[in-house]
Amino acid sequence: MRRGIPRASTPTGPEVGMWPKRRPSRRPLMPQVLELLAIIAFLILSYHGLLFYWEKTAPKNVTVPTVVGMTELEATKVLSAVGLRSEVVARKADEEIPPGAVLAAEPPPDRAVKVGRLVRLTLSSGSRWAMVPDVREMSVDRARALLRQENLTVGKETARWDDKVPVGYVLGQAPEPDQRVPRATPVDLVVSKGAAPVVEQPEGRSGEGLRRTQVEYQVPPGANLQEVRIVVQDRQGERTVYRNVHHPGETVRETVSGEGSGAVVRVYLSGLLVEEKVM
Repeated sequence: MRRGIPRASTPTGPEVGMWPKRRPSRRPLMPQVLELLAIIAFLILSYHGLLFYWEKTAPKNVTVPTVVGMTELEATKVLSAVGLRSEVVARKADEEIPPGAVLAAEPPPDRAVKVGRLVRLTLSSGSRWAMVPDVREMSVDRARALLRQENLTVGKETARWDDKVPVGYVLGQAPEPDQRVPRATPVDLVVSKGAAPVVEQPEGRSGEGLRRTQVEYQVPPGANLQEVRIVVQDRQGERTVYRNVHHPGETVRETVSGEGSGAVVRVYLSGLLVEEKVM
């Protein structure tokens, strides 16, 4: 038998061309658990930290006090004392709550709100009705003021001659006194012009020449300054020749002129005709 070099065996089957497989290394479990616990602890601490900060810095709760029936100033002071703001948002008529007092508040009393909350107030504008005062024989200025004080308005004013009631004083009114009417109802006034002037035709004057006359008028008693206006009406038309304000009791003396025999001079007191005469 011939001896020779032994032949290498040729691999066959599934092992041809393959390297032996390596098992993957496993990470220890304990460090992973500790890392997860650390994350959970951090989140818990962060939550409690934020909660503590919110509790320290967030507005505190207060109870809305009762301010209904108080004046606006009183209600503002009471609300401000507990850290609340106030604002008037409406006014409504009410038969019981006096004018200017708090009728309602929003949020309502006894509700818990945050400090700094705005409380909206509704104030009473008083009754829808008013009683007509008696302004007869008062000066027209005083009558106007009293009507406004009673929540009424001054209506139409007319003037009328009267021998007894002084100039500028009220002769009559409509509606009559002591009537219950809605607020802002207009009250018409009839104002005295004083005694009716006697219009005299000057004797011995004829033609269309220039005429002069002396006007003398004493301002009647009253509380305020009153305007005196002198108007001349002649063939040239109507014109104001004097206008000024005077204290009660002062006397106005003015020489005026007009053209023609029909020239007329008129004196007005606060817009009311008080004297008239032919020049």
